[in-house]
Amino acid sequence: MVEQVLTFAAGSTITILLLTTGHWMPWQLTRIQAYIYGTVSILIGFAVWRLPLSDWLTPLGLLIIALLGGATVKLAYTTDSITREVREARMRRRVDDAREE
Repeated sequence: MVEQVLTFAAGSTITILLLTTGHWMPWQLTRIQAYIYGTVSILIGFAVWRLPLSDWLTPLGLLIIALLGGATVKLAYTTDSITREVREARMRRRVDDAREE
């Protein structure tokens, strides 16, 4: 029980330090990069908590879920970008057609 509490405290502290440092670092991250940084910070803290307790399956499962979630977000952003480009191209065509008339 004591080991669980200590590893939980260590994992939580590492996550807090990573997120706090990341928040005030003078870097310019894109939204996706910020999502990745935050998610990795949480995964590291979780792994620090569970791996010393010989629980490797739970962190692995969480990593897989996070990767699938990240891929879904990236796909959604890519879809939005393509949709926006198609809309803008159609609008430009309409403007060009109106000028020709």
